Amino acid sequence: MTRTALLRRHLLIALGAAGIARHARACEFFSSHMRIWHPWTRATRVDADTARLCMRFDEVQTTDRLIGLETPVATGARLAGPGAPEGEQGLSLLIRAGQELTLAEDGLHIELLDLQQPLQVGRSFPLRLIFESAEPVNAMLNVDYASLR
Repeated sequence: MTRTALLRRHLLIALGAAGIARHARACEFFSSHMRIWHPWTRATRVDADTARLCMRFDEVQTTDRLIGLETPVATGARLAGPGAPEGEQGLSLLIRAGQELTLAEDGLHIELLDLQQPLQVGRSFPLRLIFESAEPVNAMLNVDYASLR
């Protein structure tokens, strides 16, 4: 096989593999263990201290625990809503292998604490998710809707 033919063959194989590979969408973020889908919150009033952070964890291959997060819009975070530990500060969210976990406004969610600025519709902010086992995931926090509160 000539060098040119060999290069063409490798190029076709690479292009075919690229077409088969799943492309990440703008709201998808991946760790080595799972997919994180669409971290979002609502816009807040000027005087708001907290905001509810929602997202979905799926394609979970290995059980892990979300133990922290960093974002310039808040100084801390805790679990809140039904099923959250009473009075416990900090973050310790178990994400089980083979299961999907959705954090929602009216259910279990993460409460961003001590907001540093009002959150306005259409803005996006860096969000770093810190796991017990997997490497940290750099994501984006989207402010999607006006607050109902």
